[in-house]
Order: sequence, then C-alpha cells, then structure tokens
Amino acid sequence: MRDKEVVDLQQSDNDIVKEVLQGKADAFCELVTRYKRAIFSLCFRMVQNHQEAEDLSQEVFIKVYQNLGKYDEAFKFSTWILKIATNTSIDYLRKKRVDTIPLEDGIESKQEMASAESIYFHQDNKMAIERMIQELPEEYRLLIILYHQQGLSYKEISDSVNIPMSKVKNRLHRARNILKDKLQVIKEEETQWTAKQVQI
Repeated sequence: MRDKEVVDLQQSDNDIVKEVLQGKADAFCELVTRYKRAIFSLCFRMVQNHQEAEDLSQEVFIKVYQNLGKYDEAFKFSTWILKIATNTSIDYLRKKRVDTIPLEDGIESKQEMASAESIYFHQDNKMAIERMIQELPEEYRLLIILYHQQGLSYKEISDSVNIPMSKVKNRLHRARNILKDKLQVIKEEETQWTAKQVQI
C-alpha cells in the first residue's frame, strides 16, 4: 500500500489530468491539494479579503474541472490553472468596481493620513512593500504577484495573461520603479517623523 502511495505522489499533473478525463473523478482531489495554497494566495493578494478569496478559489477549481478537456499539454498545468485564477480574480474585481467608490473619491483627510502614517512607519519594509503592491494599477499589481510571489517566469506570465513577453518585462520594470520610488519616499518621511519625535 505504501508503495502505491509513493507512486501516486510521483504522478505528474498531466498524468492526473488524464486519469480525471478517463472518468476517475476522485483523482481531481490531488490537483486541488497541490494547487489550493497557490490559488488562494493569488486570489487573496488580488482581492484582499479572506472570504472572497476562498469563494474565488472554489470557483477557480470548478472552472478547472469543467474545462479540463480543453487543457493543452504543450503548456505547464501550473501555468494553465494560474491563468484561470488570474482571469477569475480580474473578472471579479471588474464587476465589484461597479459598486465601489473610485479611489480618488475616497481620499483620506490629512489628519487620518497622519494617524495612519504614525502607525505605518513602525512596520518593517516587507509590510510597506505589500501595501504598496496593493496600490499599484491592476495590470502592474498582477504581474508583480505572478513573478515575485508566485514565482512564474516571464514566459509563464506571458502565457497566463496573454500579453507579449516584452510587455511583461516592460510592465514589471515600471512596477518595480514605482515601488522603489514609493519606498524611498516612505523612508524619507519615516526619517523626518523619527527626527521630529526625538526633538519633542
């Protein structure tokens, strides 16, 4: 029995897909096990809500199961499933945006911003970068998530979002520059804030 389990663990994604398509529906559970964390992570980083990310993850796996026959083995299964997760998240955000106040209409008061900054400055850079990623335009935020947090290559990202690899590289470069500039501003403001506190 143990030998059978070892063999199962060594199965490729493509082998499991074939089993599911041959009528072994239970085999799909292995694909869910392998990718549920990555799918939830991507969805959560896109929508920033735990329950919404869980619901989206379930929707993704339903779509994967329903469209398994369309999977092209010429591409990595991980790229294909992340593409579905990406499109599902983007569609959700676009629908949600209809009922959401635009960012420019919800600008905080200076007092609220100052209060938020006094807390924010005492977080480490990792948290600062995470917040700034969420503030990036959608097309930049997605690429940062796929490349730096999901570990996809330029080619895999290009396949996932259906844009040329040159555009992937260009947008990633712009996104990194935006993050770099914002982080520099935050560091400067933190230095000024700290110096002011020392003087008080």
